[in-house]
Amino acid sequence: MTEAILQLNKEKTIFWTLSGVFLLSVGFYIYFINATIHNTVAREHLENEASSRTLSIGNKEFQYITMRNAVTLPIAYSLGFKEVSVKTFVSKKSSTQVSYLQR
Repeated sequence: MTEAILQLNKEKTIFWTLSGVFLLSVGFYIYFINATIHNTVAREHLENEASSRTLSIGNKEFQYITMRNAVTLPIAYSLGFKEVSVKTFVSKKSSTQVSYLQR
């Protein structure tokens, strides 16, 4: 008789342990599905943001090219630019020295 009671207690322990593991697994499953959906929505939002910023940069580049092509010599003179009498050129040779010209 005591053998049957001990055997029944073991079955109850095994059942509740397996039930707990099952519920824990279902909880983790729901959490990870939720996290996956959240990350997918965030990625889509970031892709839309990157796309709109790329379009904005393209428009600004087009405006820059349009404005650059509209600049002529008379317009530059009217804005205060003038011809340089003494031209100074910078050499392409790389140097590790730094110089300072004081005027």
